[in-house]
Amino acid sequence: MDQNSWFHSKRIRLDDGSNNNLNSTLNSATKNNTRWTCAGDTSLVEPEILEDMGVSMLEDEEMSGGSVKKLKTHECTISPTGSQNRRTQSTENGDIVYGSHSTMYRDSSFETVHLERSERSQDPFELEDASVYLSIGNESGYSSRVETETFGDMKQSFSKDELGDMVDKNGLDQFYLYRRKKRPSITGEDKFNKLSDEMILMILRWLPKKCLVRSMLVCKRWCQIARDEALWSRLDLGGKVLGEGTLGHILPRGVQTLRLAQAEIADPVFQPSSETLNENYVSKLQYLDLSMSVISPDGLAALLSVCKFLKKLSLEKCTLNRLCCTAISKNQDLEVLNLTMCEGIDIKCLQDVLKFSRLNALNVAWCGLDLECMTLLCRQLPSTITRLNIAGCRKTMTDDNVKELVKCCPRIIELDMSDCTMLTINATQSLLSLTKLEHLALSRCYSIPPTTYLRLAHMPCLMYLDVFGLMAEPTLDTLQASCGNTEINKFLYSSVARPTVGVRRTSIWGLRVRD
Repeated sequence: MDQNSWFHSKRIRLDDGSNNNLNSTLNSATKNNTRWTCAGDTSLVEPEILEDMGVSMLEDEEMSGGSVKKLKTHECTISPTGSQNRRTQSTENGDIVYGSHSTMYRDSSFETVHLERSERSQDPFELEDASVYLSIGNESGYSSRVETETFGDMKQSFSKDELGDMVDKNGLDQFYLYRRKKRPSITGEDKFNKLSDEMILMILRWLPKKCLVRSMLVCKRWCQIARDEALWSRLDLGGKVLGEGTLGHILPRGVQTLRLAQAEIADPVFQPSSETLNENYVSKLQYLDLSMSVISPDGLAALLSVCKFLKKLSLEKCTLNRLCCTAISKNQDLEVLNLTMCEGIDIKCLQDVLKFSRLNALNVAWCGLDLECMTLLCRQLPSTITRLNIAGCRKTMTDDNVKELVKCCPRIIELDMSDCTMLTINATQSLLSLTKLEHLALSRCYSIPPTTYLRLAHMPCLMYLDVFGLMAEPTLDTLQASCGNTEINKFLYSSVARPTVGVRRTSIWGLRVRD
């Protein structure tokens, strides 16, 4: 008889013997303290069977796993009531042990065994010790000597797929600790280490901004190179949603041309730990487009407070306050200012705006300026103004204001006074003194007689005359035929101080912002 069949027959005899003795003992009350003595090799019997039979293996510090395997035949004392008492005691202590197929262990020693075995090997098929692998299917955590010897012969006859199915079926109720294998380190020569920072900078110039930000995560050296000002001189964030403090990370990179048209900027614009809140910090922004952006007045004031070198600024459809106008006035090099449809402009804000000595283009159309503001504007405009748009002043722009305006700004090239319904023929008399005027817009000025436009069209330098909403098509054709080189109704919308005109959405004031 081979070892395998002998092993199974031995287990059957032990099970039958223990069950018969246990049943007979339970039926007889006088035999509760009866003990049996059995002789055999305990290494051939699994600890679960001995536990159910009430046999306790001798455990002390001198006996180890190796000594148990070498243990020869000895006598074991079996108590019929030992199994029942141990089960009751283990249940009360919270350490539950079942004899069925689904077993739950709460012993710390069992968990330690599994953790140590999991650390030695991640894949159970790669274990060299057959007893360790077989313990995965054995819920007790131990394996007998016969099972170890039998498994050594059976391991070669099973494929990994078949063994995997066995493990899945036998270990459904068990948990194992697996560790991911470490990725092998990339070997080879890093050619970028041989390049200088200048060479890497020239390579990174070809990357779009999105890839440039990702390259910062490669290493500290790349992060430092990718923040170079040469890579961030222009930036287009139009239509983007910027979270709190986003601009605090962008401005320190040396951005000079920034487009934020129709962008949503959350408060606070700068975080408390941002470099931009330093008293000595000054942004390098020169061209800033905030047209129709969603930003609070306080956030706008915080952004403008760090700008001292602005040359061209657009705040179309933004809401201003006193702090915003004060911050704008600190940019003494400002040349172009677009305040179309801005809200919150009062007499004090207007006084700050009129302090610029280099301003040549100003757009305050549809700002809702009152009579006092309009009078101040026409009297104190800097003489450097060459392009002006004050359209939409329906009830506040008068002939006297036009007369004051012509005196302050005699070098105007482009003037838009559309929708100023209070203007009359007297205003046209003042306009005739502008010898350098090239583009004049008087659309929907209903108080001016149509015949007056023919006289304006013959001004020596006038090239374009816009009179939308005043004449029918036949009258316009007649006017066009009588005006000579002056073109009638060429431009429907004004371009004074506006950063983007027509379909040129990749640039502001003629400067590229996209890669």
